[in-house]
Amino acid sequence: MTEPDSLTKARQGGFFTKLSIYGRLSGPAWIQAAVTLGGGSLVGALYLGVIGGYEFLWLQPLAMLCGIVMLGAISYVTLSCEERPFRLMQDKVSPTLAWGWLLATVVANVVFCAAQFGLGRGAIESNLGGEGLSPFLITGVLFLLSLGLVALSQRPGPASQVIDHVLKGLVGVIVVAFVGVVGVLIGKGAVPVGELLSGLVPDFGALFRPTSEMETAIEATQGLSTFWSEYVIAEQRNRIITAFGTAVAVNMTFLLPYTLRRRGWGKAHRELARFDLALGLFLPFVLGVSALVIASAASFHAESADVLDEEGSPLPGMEAIFYEVVDKRLAFEHQAFGALPEEEVMELREALPLEEKRLAAMLANRKVDNLARALEPFLGGSSQIIFGVGVLAMAISTMLVHMMMNGYAISEACNRVGQAKIFLLGASMPALTGLFSPWLWSGASKAAMAVPASVTATTLLPIAYLAFFLLMNSRAALGSELPRRRAGLNGLLLGTTGVATLASVWALSGKGSVGILGMGALILLAAIGVLGFLKRNRPQPN
Repeated sequence: MTEPDSLTKARQGGFFTKLSIYGRLSGPAWIQAAVTLGGGSLVGALYLGVIGGYEFLWLQPLAMLCGIVMLGAISYVTLSCEERPFRLMQDKVSPTLAWGWLLATVVANVVFCAAQFGLGRGAIESNLGGEGLSPFLITGVLFLLSLGLVALSQRPGPASQVIDHVLKGLVGVIVVAFVGVVGVLIGKGAVPVGELLSGLVPDFGALFRPTSEMETAIEATQGLSTFWSEYVIAEQRNRIITAFGTAVAVNMTFLLPYTLRRRGWGKAHRELARFDLALGLFLPFVLGVSALVIASAASFHAESADVLDEEGSPLPGMEAIFYEVVDKRLAFEHQAFGALPEEEVMELREALPLEEKRLAAMLANRKVDNLARALEPFLGGSSQIIFGVGVLAMAISTMLVHMMMNGYAISEACNRVGQAKIFLLGASMPALTGLFSPWLWSGASKAAMAVPASVTATTLLPIAYLAFFLLMNSRAALGSELPRRRAGLNGLLLGTTGVATLASVWALSGKGSVGILGMGALILLAAIGVLGFLKRNRPQPN
């Protein structure tokens, strides 16, 4: 059966007929899933479970739901117009907004890709037995592998389909690995089902307060409870932003139009595109990240025994992540802490009250192998391999798609879309930052590199959301394809744009003068974009 015949049969058939046909034809959303189920989502879910327990199970699905609404609008614009989205935005909305979208995409790709290399390196070193290997040997192999696969994707014919199959397979490995872990945890009675179910109900007040377990630990510190309360809330904010920002990042909005066009989809595929987003993106993402939050909360929330012994000394291998938190507490009390000799530093660390040590251990940035080790009672000796394979699959799939996104962005910037050399030049840019990631990040947890990357990407997200909200209301761009009844649609789009803007402002609000400048830049960019849209979409006189 030809594709047009299949589409007709799907539209005329029932749900299961659509599920069968559209499932076979789906593709672009799986590529989106490969990037969103990456290191940022892993770290966001892992650290969200550490600091918030089950209370934030609703957060990432809600963020993805907002993203699906906007990606649905992006697919509608892309499939309804002949012109490429960047050029359409440049001509019909605002050149400034279009270039802001493109540059934000490049920044996000470069920052995120380095984090994926760090995550992959961490999985190989900690979970898969590569601790004695040179860091640059690992990143060098990942660099050559990713560049080779991306180059393969640009070849015509069956070779280009290899990437689709690789990415679908990797997404499947990720979801099966982590959902399987949660199944074992629930079967062993390690997950309180009542708390799990209540965590699925949105509670926006929880964004601004520690959980009850954390609050109890903070109160036990007595005189320093103010410091610890502020520290926990600030850490919680960064981790919430990380979890939110990695659901649908700004560069994902740039990727979707080009994967749709590469598939040759058009107006007839608009319903398929919406189904594709639900089946290939929303469902795998929600299953994957929910499993990670549950596993992390069950293992680490308000727990210190995996970091400290009963006397308050860090366990072997846990010193670095423990002292990262402790040293921030000591620097708060001792202004010259950073200049003290190592002997005095160790004395201050050891003199810290046991209650504060335990709280610091609860807040430590666990590494991926810590989570795997904590699950050994449930998974046995296979825990490291199961998690190592899942995490490495996340890292590889995500770095591939970051490179592809950057290839599209640089091709568009040069107005040379479709030329393999320009595409590969753009694709190599984020891979180079990944190659040198051992120099770029020296933190104890390689996975934690995704936190600043995700915060950066979150601050840029409103640019894309505003741009496509304006395009969905542009008669100059859509012409006769402009939706006639847009009140409900605009309500959804404005809501998602507002949520993205609030997340961006919240992320910037804790960054001092840099944050103020960032907010000012976003406001200026939005004003320029709206004025450009009004100028280019004035009602024509009869």
